[in-house]
Amino acid sequence: MVRCFVGIPLPENYQQGLVKVVEQGRKELRSKITWTKKGNWHMTLFFLGDVQKRNLPIIYESLNKITLSAFTFQAKGGGFFPPDKVPRVIWIGVNQGSQQCSILADNITEKLLPLGFESPRKNFKAHLTLGRVKKGFNSDDWSLFLEYLNGIQWPEITIDSFILWQSQLKPEGPEYQVLQKYRLTGQGSE
Repeated sequence: MVRCFVGIPLPENYQQGLVKVVEQGRKELRSKITWTKKGNWHMTLFFLGDVQKRNLPIIYESLNKITLSAFTFQAKGGGFFPPDKVPRVIWIGVNQGSQQCSILADNITEKLLPLGFESPRKNFKAHLTLGRVKKGFNSDDWSLFLEYLNGIQWPEITIDSFILWQSQLKPEGPEYQVLQKYRLTGQGSE
């Protein structure tokens, strides 16, 4: 069995930005948070779960049929899930490319559902997970950290691919391995 998900990789300038956000979060927040590690930061589009290795070729073939154009992407702002309590998830929002990310996620879902994968429980909302709160403290000033997130200026990038990754859970955190990379056509749009 191989634990898999499909997602959008993020370039080095975003990975470096993550490092700064995590450093700030560690300064401002006392809550126990498992932060996303540099190099692992991505946008999940579809979580497949455990897959039989013999089923990987049909997954590769199905995802290879997606023909969408590359697009411009820019992160902006942030927030928490749930928004009105001590957070469980800290995330960065999307300023440009949110609709294209949703269309890509819908196309991936459309290709994977006939193979027996379950539909995601909620409507897709483009976001980048920064961390998961393991033990939250009410004394943390979450609004101050949100203000910090909203002040970050992320660069515009071109999303020209998506990836089927294998995720191996290890004590020090997940380790991702590229199983297949898929190119988006075109030179970025809108």
